[in-house]
Amino acid sequence: RRRGSMTRDELLALVADRYQTTPEYLWERWPGYAVLRNTSNQKWYGVVMDVPAGRLGLEDAAPDERVDILNVKGDPDDALVLRLSQDILPAYHMSRRNWVSVRLARVPSELVGELIETSRRLTA
Repeated sequence: RRRGSMTRDELLALVADRYQTTPEYLWERWPGYAVLRNTSNQKWYGVVMDVPAGRLGLEDAAPDERVDILNVKGDPDDALVLRLSQDILPAYHMSRRNWVSVRLARVPSELVGELIETSRRLTA
């Protein structure tokens, strides 16, 4: 974990405190996948997942190592710029035009907070 980054538990505590979001675990098959919804309209603004590194194409982790990621919605132009970072990837199992996957253990907490805020606004 990089210094200044965020763990899954810290992320869930942040959205609970800031937005009163309770994560929803919708899939029995994937107990580590949590959906974050806007309380006003029930639209998803984030999905937290633990995904094998190999599925993400990561070269700095063993293929079967589980990696915590956060999918958030963003402006398509911003998404292109964000993906210049090796720790912000095309979205896993979401529209890659509007969503990105953020490696929680590698991206600064402040940036994760900004991305969550943007995603909430765009899905409101």
